[in-house]
Formats: sequence, C-alpha cells, structure tokens
Amino acid sequence: MKFIILILSFVLFSVSSYSQNNTKSNVEFTSDSLEVDENKNLMIAKGNVIIKSEKETIKADSVKYDKSLDKATAFGNISIISNDGTIIETSEITLTNEFKDILALTLFTKFKDNSKLKASKLSKTSDKSVFFNGEYTPCNCDFKNGEKPVWQLNSSEVTHDKLEKMIYFKNVVLKIMDYPLFYIPYLSTPDPSVRRKNGFLMPSIGYSNRNGLETTIPYYFTTEDESWDTTFTNHFKGKNGYINQLNVRKKYLSGFLETNLFQGQVDTNNEDEDQVFAGNLYFDGKLESNWNINASGKYSDQDTFMRRYNFDDATNYKNFIKTNKITNNSFSEIEWYKYTNLKVNSKINQPNLQPSIKHKKFFNNKNIYSEISLNAHEIKDDQGYDIQRWSTSGRLERKVDNKFIDLIISGETGLDLYAIKNRPSSDTNNNKYLDRLSLGISVLSKKDFIFNIGKHDLLMTPKLQMVSMHSTNRKNDIPNRDSLDFRIDHANLFLINQYQGRDNIQTNQRLNFGVDNDVNTDIGSFSLFFGQSQKFGGSNQNIIDSNSNRQSDFITEIQWINSKEFNLSYNALFDHHNLETNYTGLELSGEYSNFYYNLTHRSVNRNLISDNSQREEIQFSVGKKINNWKLSYTSKYDLNDNDAELIEEEILLDYVGEYMFQDCLSVKLSYKNKDGAPDRDILPENSIFLTVNLKNLGDYGFNSLF
Repeated sequence: MKFIILILSFVLFSVSSYSQNNTKSNVEFTSDSLEVDENKNLMIAKGNVIIKSEKETIKADSVKYDKSLDKATAFGNISIISNDGTIIETSEITLTNEFKDILALTLFTKFKDNSKLKASKLSKTSDKSVFFNGEYTPCNCDFKNGEKPVWQLNSSEVTHDKLEKMIYFKNVVLKIMDYPLFYIPYLSTPDPSVRRKNGFLMPSIGYSNRNGLETTIPYYFTTEDESWDTTFTNHFKGKNGYINQLNVRKKYLSGFLETNLFQGQVDTNNEDEDQVFAGNLYFDGKLESNWNINASGKYSDQDTFMRRYNFDDATNYKNFIKTNKITNNSFSEIEWYKYTNLKVNSKINQPNLQPSIKHKKFFNNKNIYSEISLNAHEIKDDQGYDIQRWSTSGRLERKVDNKFIDLIISGETGLDLYAIKNRPSSDTNNNKYLDRLSLGISVLSKKDFIFNIGKHDLLMTPKLQMVSMHSTNRKNDIPNRDSLDFRIDHANLFLINQYQGRDNIQTNQRLNFGVDNDVNTDIGSFSLFFGQSQKFGGSNQNIIDSNSNRQSDFITEIQWINSKEFNLSYNALFDHHNLETNYTGLELSGEYSNFYYNLTHRSVNRNLISDNSQREEIQFSVGKKINNWKLSYTSKYDLNDNDAELIEEEILLDYVGEYMFQDCLSVKLSYKNKDGAPDRDILPENSIFLTVNLKNLGDYGFNSLF
C-alpha cells in the first residue's frame, strides 16, 4: 500500500510542474506549425508539439490556447515524460487558471519499474488533486489494452490535499485474478513530503477456526519532537475478545528506549473474558567513560495469554539492568536481574540477583599471559537459597620455549567468601558464613606431528596435562548453584577447574589427555578428537552424573566436511567401563543437484539429567529445488522409552524466485502438525498456512486451523 501511495503522489506532483514552470516562461515550445488569431485571442500549435520544462516533457498532436478564457487544451496522442522515466498517456488535457488547474481524462501511467496506473479522470487545483476510478498493478501484462493482471488495486477516489500534505483513499479494493479479495472503505496517509504524521497504518485481517475473524488496526502518533513516536494498535481476536497494545519509542543521541503495554479482555485458561495486562521495556545506551547499559523488563498478570495470542513465546521473563565496559585489557560488568517463571507446571526457582559485580584484568606479554578477576553477588530465592558471595581469583600462564615439545605451565588461585542467609528445608546444613581458598597448578605438553599418507598430510597433536587442584573442603557446605549440570567435553577438558563457576571447587589430581587429528583428502577434510580425564586423587562430587568414576567418559568428536554434498558432525560421551553412550549429537547435511537434506539427532542419558529422565530426539528435513520452487518436508520425533512420538512436522511449498505469475505475485503454502505442546494453554494444532506475496505491497497470510 505504501508503494502505491508514493506512485500516486508522484503523479500529482509531476503533472503540476508544467503549469508552474510555464507561468515562469522557463519552458521550450516547438511544433511543426503555429497559427495565431489575435482577434479571437487563440493560438493553435499542430504537429509534433513538444513542451519541455525542467522536470518533464509533454508531447501532443496539437495544442489550442484561448487567452481570453485562460484555457489551454491538448489533443491527440498526449504523453508526459518525467525525467525519472515515468510516462503518462492521455487523449486530452485541459489547463486553466494560468496553467495551475488541470483536467485530464482517461489516464494511463507507466512507471520506471514497469508498474502501471489507470484513472478515468484527474482534476487538479492549486490546493487539491483528485484521481477518479484509479487502477494500479505492477504485473507484466498489457494493462493499457485490457489484459487482466494477476492482481490489482482499485480506488474510487484518491485525493491529495497539498495544504494538509495528506493523501486520502476511498473504497480501496484488492483484486486477485479479477476477484475482489480485500476491501478498505477509507484510508489516509501523509504525502511523500511529510516524514511522519498522525494517522492509521495498514490494517490486517485474518481468520482461524479458533478465534474466528481477526483484525489488527494500528494508529500512529507523532510529536513535534522527532525523537519520539507512538503506535496504538487494537488486536481484535474474534470470539475470544480483544487486546490493545501501546508501543512507545524514544531515540537518544547514545541509545534508544522502547516499551509496550498490553491491556484487554480475552478468553484465557483461567476464565472467559478475563481482564489481562502485560508490559515490557527495553533500553540500550551508552554512559560516560565508554560504559554500555542495557535494561529489560517484562510483566504479565496472566501466565499464558501472551503466548496464546502470539505476542511473546517466552516461558520465563528475565528483568534486568546490566552495565559493562570493555577495553583492550579489561572487562567490567554490573548486573541486577529477576527471573519470573511462567511455566504452568513448575513455578519454583525464580531467583533475584541484586547485584552481580565482575571485573577482570588481562595481561599478555610475549610468552606470559595472566588475568585477575574480582566478583561479588547476592542472589535470593534460588531454589530456596539466599546467598552472598565475594570472590577474587587470578591465573598465570607461561609458554616455555623448547625445540622438542610445546610446554605450557599454568597456575590459578582464588579466595571465596560466602554468607548463606537462607536454605531450603531439604538442606539441613546450618553453616552460614564460609570461606574457601583454592590453588591449582597445570603442566600441559603438546607436540605437532605430520605424517604423510599417500598424497595427503595428517596433522596429529597429542596433548597431555597434569593438574593438581587444592581447595578448602566446602563441597558439603556450599550449595552448588552454578555448575550442577556439569558435563565433561572438549571445551573444559584442559581447564584447571573443569567445573563452571566458583561454587564447585574440590581438591583433586587429574591426568588429562587428548589427541587432535586433521587431514585434507580428495573427499573432504577430516577432524577427529579423542580424550579423557583420569582422576587419581581427591574427590569428584556435586555433579548430576551419578556414576562419577575415577575415569571420565571418553570424549569423541568427528567432523567431515565434503564441500556442499556431504557434511558430518558427531560428538559423543562414552562410558569408560561399558562404552555405552551417555550423550550423542549427530548432524548430517548436504546439497546435491538442487536436492538438500539435514538430519539431527540428540540423545542424553538419564545420568546427566537432573530429573533422571532419558531424552532422545531426532529431526529430519529433506527438500528439492525445481526451477524457482522449493518443496520440503520436516519432521521431529521424540524417541524416549523406545518409542517414536511425532512432535512436529511440516510440508512446505515455496516459490523462491523473485515473483511469478506476470512477475508480480508469489506464494508459499505450508502444512504444520504440532503435537505434544509444552503448555496446557497452547494447544496442539494442525494448520494450513498460505502466504501471498504481492509485488510492492508485501505479504498477506491466510491461516486455517483444524
């Protein structure tokens, strides 16, 4: 709609420019012959009449000008050619009021992008221009001679008010295949000379079996201060009620603010015609001394209506204020947050962090790297715990030059102070004030070996690390809040403290080893990693894995990249004793001759899940590109308990070229089947969704639920 508005506005401005320029006599006038009747005050120009102004050229077979009536009439094959390539054709134009008023009949306009506009009449005065019975289409067809386009927009009257700088439309109809599909009785918009102005924006209309007829009608507000703007939108949800949305935006020199308020009366899982309210806020900006600040706030007085009516699909809200500063050798951060859990079946664990303060300093000098970290935080209601913690830690790493082997010696130390003000009833420990001192040392050796295998070189890098960590014994006193879901993998295998965070630090001695292998072959590049951690002293507790043996799981990662046709990524954790998999991740993808596929599989043993449940899922996608069409199928299955339960599937037919059907329309058709919805208020559903993309107008969707 916006594009057609701009087009019509351009026509209004361009047609007027001739009369304005003519009064200033800055036009060029040529013709094959010229007759002047001074007695009747008539001038008649015939044959190849050309009137050229600064912005356009008017061509006609003849022009008759009556000075006494201040009236000029052009006849024959008339065309107005603008400098930007727009061409207006008509059979007759009348100019009056010193060429300021224009009356044109049976207009046909062709724009630079090959879109077209027809109108039965144009009436223009100094203050107002009106098009009657306008028809617009961007389709590649013989619109001028009556060929029907795939789609077109019709309007009974289009008025441009120059004083108000507004364009008004009456009785707008969208036709597809000459069938009226969409009707708006009245529409107004600012003309292109106005950057912004109050008024209705483009509404949308839809239908679903669940809600019935749905409409969305936005109204745009502006102020004299251009850094502000506001949109008020009424979302009518058919038989289920309505929701009003107020969106406010503010732009600052060094940031921006946006907030939304939702209020309405809709059917919810609590009751029908439930009064609901929600709001959100986001701010991003810069402070002095290169500090960045981010803030986000969300609230809903009903747990599921925002998800049910597709305003926000989050199941928990994190309200936070965060500031940070990054320099070449330091990082600082201060954060406050509050979690609100909206999951219907589990509303525990809604922690409140107030605040968390972090500062880290880096030093890097040739073969020596070091860092110092300072941390302090207070967290409340973290599954029943209220905890304050102050931590300071440091790390030093030195590379020792050696001709035979790469040697890296590392050490880290830290001091943690805890004040545990509250514990859940299940934790009978009464210790409130605790301290812990930790010290860890690591010696890592590695060496690159290159082996020639036929025409290819294999790069093999074995790594061996000795680690000794000593810590005050607090594993039974300090709640393990930041590393409970610890899982050994390639990323943390060679860390001195393998556990995430500072809560779980234990005295132990470990031998870590692994081998990286990389080779490029005729069938692609291969990367392989195999490693393990062996504990030969100390403890290994406070983790989910109930089988925490002396030896960790075997860590395996494989990657095979074979151009576009075949790519494989696999990682797994194998139990040390029986080689059963505790975790697997597989992704297989590729594309060949316009055929593409993707297979993803994830499996986690119950030993690594906090609720002791087995989880396994597989997703498969396959598709084919045929000319400009894409046909694809996607399915996702839950494989728990040796069963295959379909979670979601989709069949998609999409036109991926620019446009089809006279180069002005494309379509996308999809079928979705969703089962096993995680929320009792977000019901499983089958749906067919049709999206029609109209050139220069955007997307229109039609959704059917059953």
